[in-house]
Order: sequence, then C-alpha cells, then structure tokens
Amino acid sequence: MKRLVWIRTAPPDAPGSMAAYAELVRRAVAPFADGWEFTVCDLFDPRGGGSMWRHHLWRLRHARRILASHPADLYHWLDGSMAAFMPPALRSRSVATVHDLIPLLQWRGELPGKPSWPAGWLIRRGVEALRGCAALCADSAATRDDLTRLAGIAERVAVVPVPLRPLPPPRPVPVAGLPSNARFILHVGHNAAYKNRAGVVDAFARLGDVPDLHLVLVGPPPTSELRARSAALANVHFVGPVDDAALHDLYRRAALFLFPSLYEGYGMPVLEAMAAGCPVVCSTAPALVEVAGEAVLCAPAEDADALAGQCRRLLADVRLRREQIARGLARAAAFDVATMGWSLLEWYNNVLERMKNHG
Repeated sequence: MKRLVWIRTAPPDAPGSMAAYAELVRRAVAPFADGWEFTVCDLFDPRGGGSMWRHHLWRLRHARRILASHPADLYHWLDGSMAAFMPPALRSRSVATVHDLIPLLQWRGELPGKPSWPAGWLIRRGVEALRGCAALCADSAATRDDLTRLAGIAERVAVVPVPLRPLPPPRPVPVAGLPSNARFILHVGHNAAYKNRAGVVDAFARLGDVPDLHLVLVGPPPTSELRARSAALANVHFVGPVDDAALHDLYRRAALFLFPSLYEGYGMPVLEAMAAGCPVVCSTAPALVEVAGEAVLCAPAEDADALAGQCRRLLADVRLRREQIARGLARAAAFDVATMGWSLLEWYNNVLERMKNHG
C-alpha cells in the first residue's frame, strides 16, 4: 500500500480557490485509489480566524511536528505558495501544485504590489523549497513556463489542468439599482492590482453609447480609487461576495463576462462563465489564452479601447454571440474531474518510481 498525505493549508470552509482545490483533488482521485492510502494533514492554526501572518507563524513553529505525525511515502502540498513551510528533510519526498507565481512576480517588480521584507523572505524560502521537491505540477503550461523563467525549474513539472468545480443550480440574486431585465457586463474578482478591476471600469466607460448597458462587479468592496474612477459613470454596480448559486445566476444572466487580468495562473472564472453559457472577453494573459482557446475574444489587458471593442462586437452581433456561447460550452466540458484524477495518479506513480530508481 502506497501512502500519500495531502497537505491542506486552507480550512475546508474558507472562501477562495485553495479550499475548493483540495476538495477537487480528493474527489478526482477517489475513484482510482486502489493500492493507495490517502490522508489529509491540515497545516493551519486550528483556532481559525486571525491574520494571515498568525497562521504563517503557526506553520513555522509547528509544521515539522505536525508532519512527523503523518508518515508517508509522498507528501502533496496542495498550494505551492506555502512551500516556505516545508521542512527541509521532507523536500525530497514532497510534491507540490503550483497554481501561479504572483508573489514572486510582485517581488521581482513584474506585477504591481511590492511585498514586505518578511513576505519577500517567505517567497525566497518557498522558491528554494520548490527547487528541492521531488516533482511539481502546474495548473497550466503557462505556469510551468513561469517556473522555468522565474525559478529556474525546467524539469520535473507536469501540467494537470483543474476541472470545473460544480456550481449549484442558479438562484436569482437582486442587485441594487439593476432592473431585472437589464443587459449587463459581469466581472468577478478582488482588488489586487493584477485583477485589473480599473481596466474593467475603463473599458465600460468606452461603451457609454450602448443604451441601457450596466456593469456588475462581484467581489470585495471597491477601493476608494476604484469607486472614484467609476463615480462619473452611470449603471455601475458593486456587489459584495456572493455564494455559488447566486454567482451561477449572474453568469447565466450576463450579456458577457469581462476578465482582463494582467496575469493569471489559470482562470477558473472564465471556465465557469463559459460553462454557464456566458460569452467571454478576456485579456491575452498566456494562461487565459491557453485555457479558453478560441472560445473567447481577447485583447491586451492594458488596452481599454481594444477590450471595449471586443465587448461591442459581442453586444452587437447576435450570430457571433451564439457561436461564442457554443464554443465556450464545448471548451468548458473538456475540463473534467476524471481526467484530473487519472493525471494525478499517473504523476504520483511516476514520482515514486523515479524516487525508487534514484535511491
């Protein structure tokens, strides 16, 4: 019996993609688990709540002890950004999923948002740990390429795309000031600069001649700068975080989904929108182009005129809209859980065989 421990660094009830990814991995691998024993090791402060740094300090103090109580042939760190907490003695028996390299890009000055000195220390420590791992996997070939360019890791990296997480049946959600039959552009994202919420507002501003068009932004409350940027525009609606049923309803009702990120490691919202029958306009960020293929219309993230132009095409051309919806549905259907499960099991087996052959 081969023993593998999944290392989970986000509580299962926490909002965000990491908790969802841990559940997807468990569900994907379960049908093919003959000959394997899988367990989960939670590596976060059991008291819950508190700041991110409180959990980081807890991991630095307790990771070695907690992992020692979970003996295994292989350890899979489900969030490669937490590799800084990997005990050096376990690196040669560890694998990690790298979802993106946003902190490293910020530290290098290639994305907005300079990390603090302590964060920079963790980033460098994490990259060192990833270099020492038995193997890595990336959500996309774009992230694999980033590992080569930014971290010098050119080998031992598999690409395992993430399947769509199932959204529950749509549940109508009221949006203050938005008529029930209004035509609207939808964006989902937080306030980090790389999400380019400002670019969403700027592109919408160039569509002022389109009658009765609204913009709905789902996510945390906007920054004061973003609110000021949109103050002069009519029909802009900032919606707080919504649950999956409400999000599904918004995808289904939207005229199009606008996602002009400066960078993404994958782009799950694009897949979700396509699966819900919502046509997509996104940036030319490599991971988004890779995931979406020809099922979306693209423009550079910094070019608000070009983004608005692609939106205008979808809004004006009924035939194009139907074609893109059909392409999106077909593309999204290709990202299934079974493929992920087989890919992960093959990766685990290959890593263990390589470890055995190299002593």
